[in-house]
Amino acid sequence: MVLEFLFGSKEVRKHPVYLLIQSFIISSLSIWVAYAIFPNNASITAIAFVTIGLVPLIEKIFSEEEEEEEEKPSSSLGFVARHFDIIAIFTWFFIGLILSYSFWYFALPSENGNICIGSACFQAPLREKVFSEQKSTLSAIQGAFSGNASREDCFAASKSLEKCGEFIFANNAIVLGLAILFSFLYGAGAVFLLAWNASVIGILIGQKALELQSYGHGLASGIGLVPHGIPEILAYFLGAIAGGIISAAIIRGKFQTKGFEQVAKDAIVLIVIAYIILLAAAFIEAAIIVGG
Repeated sequence: MVLEFLFGSKEVRKHPVYLLIQSFIISSLSIWVAYAIFPNNASITAIAFVTIGLVPLIEKIFSEEEEEEEEKPSSSLGFVARHFDIIAIFTWFFIGLILSYSFWYFALPSENGNICIGSACFQAPLREKVFSEQKSTLSAIQGAFSGNASREDCFAASKSLEKCGEFIFANNAIVLGLAILFSFLYGAGAVFLLAWNASVIGILIGQKALELQSYGHGLASGIGLVPHGIPEILAYFLGAIAGGIISAAIIRGKFQTKGFEQVAKDAIVLIVIAYIILLAAAFIEAAIIVGG
């Protein structure tokens, strides 16, 4: 697939913003192709196509990252410096998907209609079909203000900040564990989970843009998702990176070398930091729910 290497791994590592462009293009094409082939299941199929299109590049970046880390003395660079480039790459990848999904949610018609470029018009994918699963997820989140918290712990008369936070953390910890596991087993397998999260956020932004256009406001209901949403996504980033670099090291048969010790230590540190951030995010979310 030509689009897999629209920009090569070396170019992306040197200029991570290139991945924003690549993820925007691939996700846009994925939306249209998924709707054309599987109109009734386009929302999930598009995410699968995004994953297929970007995993080869992400896996190559993981492999290069792990190989360079083995060659560097453990004291030559700080922890953040060793992983800054790949964190930046994931960030631009995520932002590219958010921009793509928010743009297409805003641009596509909700009913049968055509998109015209000059005098050329063609049938456009329907917003309600292309983004159906993401909208269901958002409805669950917005309906209870948190799709992760139980009503008993967070919304009953005897709601408790501690129990609510614990319940949210337990559920989010499972998602983080899956991100680490997928990334470990499939190299860049966590791309699917990150792409799904990005699509949901993008559609939220698209919804608010439509509300602003038609009514003049609408951002307030989405602002409450930001304080805990940002650290949650950061935690998933770190977990995916940890699983990816350790997977690349094992695949290359380097698990008995001295350099692997540094890779393993960094992966463990990343996982611990990810769970600490996730714990903080859970109690921020719980405080918003209980306080509201």
